[in-house]
Amino acid sequence: MARFAGIRKKIANRRTYDESATTARSDRPSRLTDIVIALLLATADALAISGIALIMTLAGMVAAGDGMPDGQRPHAGISFSGLALVWMIPAALAISTFVHASLRMPVTAVVQGLFFIVGLALALAETNMLLAVA
Repeated sequence: MARFAGIRKKIANRRTYDESATTARSDRPSRLTDIVIALLLATADALAISGIALIMTLAGMVAAGDGMPDGQRPHAGISFSGLALVWMIPAALAISTFVHASLRMPVTAVVQGLFFIVGLALALAETNMLLAVA
């Protein structure tokens, strides 16, 4: 009987101090943490995308609406800083999507992925606008 008690004690110790069970729990954040971070990042992403859209819309209106005929208007060329600004947000969103997916935060990764798609569509439209103005 003492032998079985010793075996039970060793099994209980293994279950209590098993490192694989503790690391499995610590690899993935809790669902509540995932949702809170997703909401915070969604707010920040929405503000960033709307801010860039507003800036680029105003820049496009200023560049296109000076009232001069086409023959007299000077050719401005392509604004590389404008293109960099346009493509910075989708690049950051793509990196954020990859990082949160690798951190096993599915809600945040999906939210970031959706904002990446919106940012990509917006960047394509703004690039088209910048090329049309130039």
